[in-house]
Amino acid sequence: MEKDSQSEPRTAVGWANAIAMTLEMQGKNSALLFKEADIPYQSTSDPSCRVEAHKIFHLMQLAVKTTGNPSFGLQVACNFQPAHFHALGFSLYSSSSLYDFCLRLVHYFRLLSENAKHYLHEDEEHYRLVIELINPKASIESLDGWIGAIVHMCRSIYRPDFTPLKVELERPAPESHAEDFERFFRAPVIFSAPTNTIYFAKEDMLAHLPSGNSDLARRNDEVVIEYLARLDREDIVRQVEAKVIELLPTGECSKDRIASLLHISQRKLHNKLEQKNTSYQEILENLRSNLAKQYIEQKNVSFSEIAFLLGFTDTSNFARAFRRWTGVSPTQYRDQLEGD
Repeated sequence: MEKDSQSEPRTAVGWANAIAMTLEMQGKNSALLFKEADIPYQSTSDPSCRVEAHKIFHLMQLAVKTTGNPSFGLQVACNFQPAHFHALGFSLYSSSSLYDFCLRLVHYFRLLSENAKHYLHEDEEHYRLVIELINPKASIESLDGWIGAIVHMCRSIYRPDFTPLKVELERPAPESHAEDFERFFRAPVIFSAPTNTIYFAKEDMLAHLPSGNSDLARRNDEVVIEYLARLDREDIVRQVEAKVIELLPTGECSKDRIASLLHISQRKLHNKLEQKNTSYQEILENLRSNLAKQYIEQKNVSFSEIAFLLGFTDTSNFARAFRRWTGVSPTQYRDQLEGD
């Protein structure tokens, strides 16, 4: 039966780009495999291009067959570049900590693929990043590649010798090259596990990253949110987020104004957000809180500037709101950052 390309999960073509690069480095003709997988070869130059997820899975399986290496996905992991991930790639690489990095995966991964969701859990001694597949028929090598890419990116933005505490994979151990997994992750790897999970030490997750740039991350986050809103016009939450970010500095970021720009009534906006288990006020508070922390990390931005950027009438109103969000004043928060 022919697949319904309109309803099937789609994936950014950057995945195919990394596969092609890995094949070419091994002397393989990637163009032939692209043709067999029905992926336009020229599409790899456009990071905004998206293709049906099953085509990426097929391409990966063809690559594994061509190379004879069941751990091929781990080789692909090392060839992902920020530009492969559209604006999200630059947000990820500008994150101030691995915790922020993981939160961006949780919130924005849909820009890269509609075939998985990420969940971040804090336990007493560690954090767990869980990757849940939406389509269980995804090629296991593609998932190997993505989990490997997460660890590879952590090494790029944190430190080259970074190792997770352990990695759990739902996939069974491969008949050959199983040793490649522990060699790559430099950590215990559990196959046939209940979930796909990367375990992080808390000190690693909360350490400040040398490549962190809150302003660059925020600007790319804005692009990501706007792009996701265009991808899914039915996602009212992302549409509201995009408009709030746009209007905050104007001081005209009211619920009525947002509804007007979205060409719906206030009541309809309220009902749509209620169906998503949120509200305009909750979205506004969350965005202001997150943006405030990012701005405060920039020492050259004054508190009066931050208040203006977040749409507050004066610094005292901003300070009261910030204390409500964090339990400390903006000055105390910045002092704590400088003391770390």
